[in-house]
Amino acid sequence: MKGVIMAGGSGTRLRPLTVSLPKPMIPFFGRPVMEYAVKLLKTHGIFEVATTLQYHPDKIINYFEDGQKWGVRIQHFVEDRPLGTAGSVKNAKGFLDETFVVLSGDGITNSDLTRAIEFHKKKGSKVTIVLKEVEIPIEYGIVLTDEEGRIQRFFEKPSWSEVFSNLANTGIYIIEPEILDYIEDDKPFDFSKDLFPKLLKEKVPMFGFKMDGYWCDIGDVGSYIKAHRDVFRLGGILDLDLKSPKISKDSNISSNAKISQSVFIGSECEIEDDVEIGEFCVIGDGVKIAKGSKLERAILWSGSFIGKNCELKSCIICSKSILKDYVRVSEKAVVGENNLLKDFVEVKAEAKIWPEKTIESGTVIDENIYWGTEVIKSVFWVRGITGDFNQEITPQFGIKLGNSIGSVFDKNARILIGDDYTEKSSVIRKAIETGCQITGARLYRTRGIILPIFRYIVKDYYDAGIYVRSRGNSIRIEIFDQNGINIDKLLERKIENLFVTCDFRTSSNINFVNELVSSPLEMYFSRLEETFENSKFKGLKVCIVSEDKSIISLFDKISERYGLKTTLISGGSKQCIENLKNMCVQNEYDAGFLIDRQGEHFIMMLGDCTVYGEKLKMLLAWLEMKKFGNNHIILPEFFKAFLNDVDRLLNVPVKYTGNEIRDYMKVILEEGIDYFFYYDAISSVMLILEKLSEVKDLIDKVKKLEEVHV
Repeated sequence: MKGVIMAGGSGTRLRPLTVSLPKPMIPFFGRPVMEYAVKLLKTHGIFEVATTLQYHPDKIINYFEDGQKWGVRIQHFVEDRPLGTAGSVKNAKGFLDETFVVLSGDGITNSDLTRAIEFHKKKGSKVTIVLKEVEIPIEYGIVLTDEEGRIQRFFEKPSWSEVFSNLANTGIYIIEPEILDYIEDDKPFDFSKDLFPKLLKEKVPMFGFKMDGYWCDIGDVGSYIKAHRDVFRLGGILDLDLKSPKISKDSNISSNAKISQSVFIGSECEIEDDVEIGEFCVIGDGVKIAKGSKLERAILWSGSFIGKNCELKSCIICSKSILKDYVRVSEKAVVGENNLLKDFVEVKAEAKIWPEKTIESGTVIDENIYWGTEVIKSVFWVRGITGDFNQEITPQFGIKLGNSIGSVFDKNARILIGDDYTEKSSVIRKAIETGCQITGARLYRTRGIILPIFRYIVKDYYDAGIYVRSRGNSIRIEIFDQNGINIDKLLERKIENLFVTCDFRTSSNINFVNELVSSPLEMYFSRLEETFENSKFKGLKVCIVSEDKSIISLFDKISERYGLKTTLISGGSKQCIENLKNMCVQNEYDAGFLIDRQGEHFIMMLGDCTVYGEKLKMLLAWLEMKKFGNNHIILPEFFKAFLNDVDRLLNVPVKYTGNEIRDYMKVILEEGIDYFFYYDAISSVMLILEKLSEVKDLIDKVKKLEEVHV
């Protein structure tokens, strides 16, 4: 018998507990909740275990490794896209060559799997679902069985009028391997919604085993808190003896502190005088609780700090959050990781604060805090606004941000808005458009062009720009001035102030969003043709590698216009890099370039030499100096740490800019340089190819200089 632990869910309803953790890794009495599933399988003689992973898989793999620590053997199967519950299990098909048990990695149960397996075999069942009687069936998928236990009917989360059973599907299944053939490939496929109705229709033997004991699906904050309380009250659920306080011996607890009989306190904690820790409190490792604070049914993750005279009740404080003095947190409220709540902050019932926020003194929090209120120091980060899609960056956030941007620019300003053509960035871009339109802003849209090109189009033709891009679930929004440079801090603060006060400009005239009349690529090509000489490129053999198809397509057009003999390869893996290097070493190409999917950065290969990072940026600074006739090179200030004998070889002075992208770009324009090579792989490649012979001479000199040092 083998086991499968489904551990791929992102835990959306548990946010912000699961912003940086997969749901199976959230702590439960000092251990990840999934650890109890591993131990349950082992207890019932199942030592071969597969995990199905998708969200933050590295966190689970790094913790459990091969399972040896728990006396089992674990193989991890990672989905490259969501496959649904059944599809994720089929992803481990090569492992599942015998009857297997499926568990959820985010459930707490002491179900008797041995009895369930015996029932499965006795009935000759192909799929057995472990069922549990529940008081409120509308929260679960319910199942109807006949007298023998054969399943007759399913219903997912019915209304009260649709309830025909109080037996809930626990998500624990015993399955014969041939059932995997019923699961469709190449699309999300769910057990309850897709597979089980299909098996029922085809009259495949399916039975329900009614379990005794405890089961809790940790689906939301309320059930997470309840599961902790149940473990204290019921006893015998986990391998913990909680009849008396469970306190680590290396924790330092004042003799004046009042500790309830039903508490769990981890290692290396410090609890000062007059602290009261009431029933059902669970405190992780390394927590410090200062004098006079009172806790009741509170859950504190590792590394959190509670100041003097705080009051916490039935709430969750996540890792490394700091609560200063006199902070109050009420029932079912959550303070996410790495937050700072200053003195006299009050967090009302069920309010949730996402990670890494600073809440100013005396603030009352009565709603979820993602972005954009006065309690947060800044909406903007180093480069624009970033956050997870539909978590920090929601369509509602996008509309409000659009209101703020549209209000801050002149109503006659021509604003270009674009995105990288992914579905998530498109949703947020549309929301920002809507918010801008309400202010009467004049918007122009372009889509699917890389950010460096977008900058130039804003600089050459528009008064401002907004660009939305995504990578995985992360969204980044950047806002540009009339020069294509990220807006300055003053304008950022104005946008933030409007975001907080909601004092937006309104207009009775709503302008439609205009598509660009001219092709953005043609606009960019016009720029290139004014800058680079065609004759310098003809006949050069170049290899371009990028995982972004639009970059490959762009270089196809560039090659045609400039007479380059270009090989274009779609990819970005280590193997692609090695292949490119080998081809360049064999002198098949004059140069090779691996370009990132954003079109901002790249790696260059000339012969047996690979140039990247700081050396590549210094080379570009030297080339732009020669191209635009300056007498010094321009670099951000942090390059001071990298300059060595190479700068003496160049024998030119260096002008340093601030380290932020806008600081660098502003100086570049002031010096008469019309390209942002440091953040533009496309024009940088053109610059290198135009001056390829000088580049090769310089690299040869650098290599000789390095050989002398060796």
